[in-house]
Amino acid sequence: MNTNRIETVYHYCSVESFYSILSNKTLRLSDIGKSNDYMERRWLQQFILETAMEEYDKEPFSIWFEYGGKEYRNHEAVEELMRYELKTMGQHWYDDYITYAICFSERGVCIGFRADRISGMLGKNRESKEPGHTFEFARIRYTPAAQKALIRPHIRKIFRHLHTLVDEKQQPSGEIVKLLRAVNGESAFCKNPAFSEEHEWRLAVNFPIPTTDAYAKFMERQGHVSQNDLFSKLKTAVVGKTIKSYVELNLKTIGMDALTSVRLGPKCQLSKNDMKLFLFSEGVGLADENILSSSATYR
Repeated sequence: MNTNRIETVYHYCSVESFYSILSNKTLRLSDIGKSNDYMERRWLQQFILETAMEEYDKEPFSIWFEYGGKEYRNHEAVEELMRYELKTMGQHWYDDYITYAICFSERGVCIGFRADRISGMLGKNRESKEPGHTFEFARIRYTPAAQKALIRPHIRKIFRHLHTLVDEKQQPSGEIVKLLRAVNGESAFCKNPAFSEEHEWRLAVNFPIPTTDAYAKFMERQGHVSQNDLFSKLKTAVVGKTIKSYVELNLKTIGMDALTSVRLGPKCQLSKNDMKLFLFSEGVGLADENILSSSATYR
């Protein structure tokens, strides 16, 4: 994680969300699978599958299995296995996007945060440095070359492991699940190149899905996530006709002085004075030059 050249990252939101963030001193990370960008996950799964099959075709090996009354061999077998694993991957990512380019909802607010404070606190509380593990704060990769460079090493490890299992006639073990989680974890920081203008970073936490077998691990991970008051435990809320889960980042733990600026969108109905008084009421002191208004629209 290199934030040496990124001094400030920005979170843009509606006035209502901004009020909630400052009042509660929390930033909500939502389930990526339930977000407005759910199509992004489909794109990611296809991207992982295509990259995996490219790697397999470079160094193919013999593998076969029977499933649902049908026999799968070699390329088709690997493709079916990857499709199945991507569809049933047992973990949830909770995320929020932060950008290092100033952009905004026209009627909303853009909040500036110190990148080093966020990365520093996450670094202190990391469970391990393995990809896909608990906390991540990293730049989104948009180019196919950068994306493939991120996940290709883990895909190669998966195929080496599969090759060994086939040669030694062994059954799949927990190691392959661990490797697939690594691919899944790294892929959370890849996004469709069509969105490259957004220059986003992603702040993310992950949990295994609490199935019967994984419940103990889920509770262990939740306990780790919520230690030191950095993140909350898993919470839920009714949104429309659904129940959505989320995790909160405690801004008081990060330090409210990590908030460096507020920029009002060009059609935001708040005045600078409104903003200054609200910040003051919440114990956030920003100099006048750090409470800004945008005069031009984003698009």
